[in-house]
Amino acid sequence: MAKRKPNTTAKKSPEMPGSDYGFDRPTAIMTAPDFNDNLRAANIIACAYGEMLNKDLETVVPVLSLIGTKADHLIEAFKQFKAWMDATGPDALRVEILYAGEGYYIGFGPDFHHALWRTNGVDQLSSPMYWGFTYIKKIDSRNPVLDRLASYAKHPVAPVLLAAGLYTGPENKSPTGPRPDEIQRIADCPDLLLLHLPIYKTPAEVPLFSGLMSAARPNKGNLGEDEIYGPDAYEAQKKRPSSVFQARKRRLTALMPVTMHMMKSFAPLCDKIDALAHDNNVARWQIEQAIVNQRLWSQVSAPQRAKFQNAKDRYKALHSFMELDTPDFNRLADDQDAIMKQVLRDARALLKALGTTAPATLAQCQDELKKLGHLIYDYAAADNATSDGAASDAGMADSTAEATSNGASA
Repeated sequence: MAKRKPNTTAKKSPEMPGSDYGFDRPTAIMTAPDFNDNLRAANIIACAYGEMLNKDLETVVPVLSLIGTKADHLIEAFKQFKAWMDATGPDALRVEILYAGEGYYIGFGPDFHHALWRTNGVDQLSSPMYWGFTYIKKIDSRNPVLDRLASYAKHPVAPVLLAAGLYTGPENKSPTGPRPDEIQRIADCPDLLLLHLPIYKTPAEVPLFSGLMSAARPNKGNLGEDEIYGPDAYEAQKKRPSSVFQARKRRLTALMPVTMHMMKSFAPLCDKIDALAHDNNVARWQIEQAIVNQRLWSQVSAPQRAKFQNAKDRYKALHSFMELDTPDFNRLADDQDAIMKQVLRDARALLKALGTTAPATLAQCQDELKKLGHLIYDYAAADNATSDGAASDAGMADSTAEATSNGASA
């Protein structure tokens, strides 16, 4: 029986896969809808107004009271609001008012920035889509005190105390609203101090991602169904060059803040990166991203490197990574061959994420990226790139969509 010849082919060592940080894996966050269910069940019938001395601020502040017939449900909703505010501050709860005819809409829901901070953290690698609920109540009449409150609300900080009250009057309620002696304070319901209570007198004043948007534009549906702001538009916006650029810059900084800082401030390293980009006809950010990927590769063990070949496992590893070491920044850009090979792998990964063919050579990849408008060479150009509708702020580059849930009209 013939002996099997030994396999003398050398096994290729794994390399850091191509990774472009302008794109994130699809993730989503949805706020708990309990408050919406409780406010609907509380049977809100009116809003009451007043003033009260606030001991913490040592001044008199306006009071807005939500009046309902089911105390238990009001308590549960306000406890949920308080939990948000205790976690990330008073602006975690967003209460807004929009004038409508002789009355107004009032909306209650989580502020999406605070909701992301509570769930995803600050300056993190991932940028999930956000879906939030807003309870909206239509009030049929408008007390003149609301006009004064609207003027007061224009101040940069305009504290308002949000309270809840129980209606104890007859079942056949007065068309003018409950009388003061028909409203009872709910002992176990927390009062909530808001620093802002936006009041919009026209639909045009309502911000894009306000929970009142469905009331401001009732004939256009919710944002999730909208041709301009819906999921399809969101996906298209994510692929716009300036959006991808800003998202990449933010995520690279979140992943390796020290390295990114040194690549922009340490003169010897900056000179090497600039020269390497110039000599190879690539953008500076491509060199920076390649260096980050090579640094990441150097930090992981052999078993981890094997897992890095799987995109899902690599994504998990990135989210648990912390930059704790301090490398020799004088030599960080010395291995030019490894850096340029990484640039190629990253460029091919970007083209695949954009849904196009990824050529084999770097020159061909650069041509494709240039055609698609993604070969942005400097940060100033990206920061000023507003012609394609992308915001220069990193937080807005990862667009947010909200689902609204209307409360029953009065």
